[in-house]
Amino acid sequence: MLSTRLVTMIETHAYCVDGYTQEAAARPEASGSEWTADPSPVARIAVLGRFPATMWPAGRIRSTMSGSGWKAELLLAGSWRGATSVLLTSGTHHLVVDSGMPHEAPLLLKALEQRGLKPGDIEGLIATHFHVDHVLNNSLFPHIPIYASQQAHDWACSLYSDLADDLSWEQMVLKYYPETFDYERARELMGKLRKLGMRMWAPSRIGSPEQFVWIENRPLPGGLGVHLTSGHVPGHLSVIVSNGSEPIIIAGDALLSRDHDDQILTMIPYNREQFDRDRQNILAMRGRILPGHDQPFLTTDNHADK
Repeated sequence: MLSTRLVTMIETHAYCVDGYTQEAAARPEASGSEWTADPSPVARIAVLGRFPATMWPAGRIRSTMSGSGWKAELLLAGSWRGATSVLLTSGTHHLVVDSGMPHEAPLLLKALEQRGLKPGDIEGLIATHFHVDHVLNNSLFPHIPIYASQQAHDWACSLYSDLADDLSWEQMVLKYYPETFDYERARELMGKLRKLGMRMWAPSRIGSPEQFVWIENRPLPGGLGVHLTSGHVPGHLSVIVSNGSEPIIIAGDALLSRDHDDQILTMIPYNREQFDRDRQNILAMRGRILPGHDQPFLTTDNHADK
């Protein structure tokens, strides 16, 4: 059966740019809540982008320091049709994880302004992956590093390029979503999905090539950890703000929602089995979890608490 989120996504106008623009004001704004990781006495803010080249296997968390002083605040609250955007702050240093859609730019800028910040105050972006609901405001932040997986970037750019092929896109999409035809009505619905993707995608919105810092070669700055979660898309990353008692896990779309993934407007998984493993692995972590399309929640002793 086709997932509820995919059927809903491509059968309603609400996910289209025009419909979304009209309804953007109805999207719930971030509450202003924040979660702070206890700073380590030896923690320092690393110079953005200046790290030795390193590699790590999928699923393994890497961190450049033993602790960090970052706090996390919601800029855009995750919802059934909008991705979570997070501000990470340590002292006077600021990073943004996932920038959202173009029509959400006013909300994003307002959220920064409410915290006394402008786009020029942001020192780096982190992209969990390159689906259109997560990265299309990157262009608001030119000339700063964008930390991301090159695998996820290249996969998405190739996908949207191939979807533009009027003659062969139906065959070519199987390179990216090999399980597509495990779902009923796939041919019809993927056609509608293609039109939406072509309408929204623009490489200029995701950042210029010289901005990208690939996590395959360099770790995230300032003690932030990476957990590779490739079930949603190849190279998808989740961000870990670690400390001794309550880490913060910015899951991206490795965990769409606490309980209701089937109600979220997003693509089917690249690999359903891996996606299910990624979800369970994140839910098993102790800490404050920020899903890609839902409100944050706390896990304690492997039980989710509000």
